[in-house]
Amino acid sequence: MPSTYTDNGGIEKIGLGEKAGAWGTTTNNNFDIIDRLTNGVGTIDLSGSGASHTLTTSDGSLSDGMFKVLVLSSATQACTITISPNDADKLYFVQNSSGQTATFTQGSGANVSIAAGEAAIIFADGAGSGAAVTDFSTLF
Repeated sequence: MPSTYTDNGGIEKIGLGEKAGAWGTTTNNNFDIIDRLTNGVGTIDLSGSGASHTLTTSDGSLSDGMFKVLVLSSATQACTITISPNDADKLYFVQNSSGQTATFTQGSGANVSIAAGEAAIIFADGAGSGAAVTDFSTLF
């Protein structure tokens, strides 16, 4: 049975009998992913991305979409941040220190815009092409 990956975090589930001699490396990488998913704080530099950035969760490797807390920085214009893949549930705590409005999207459903200097708790529902992003902060 080959390795597979968790739906939302991209953690590798080692297949039976696989990774001989590399099991420790894969497991350590998985723990780094778990750490980032649960407590990770990452700065997302928007200075070179123009009006868009893709926040990606990659299977089996560390990526910026795995951070639990996102600190946005250095945007030169309003930016659309696309959460990828669109079929992964994601919960983010966002501090927009970019100087510009940041709009989070995951599919054709609802989007969330966070003004410069503001913060929000957002949820991406992972519903595929029709995925929506919700601002939980407005519910408190």
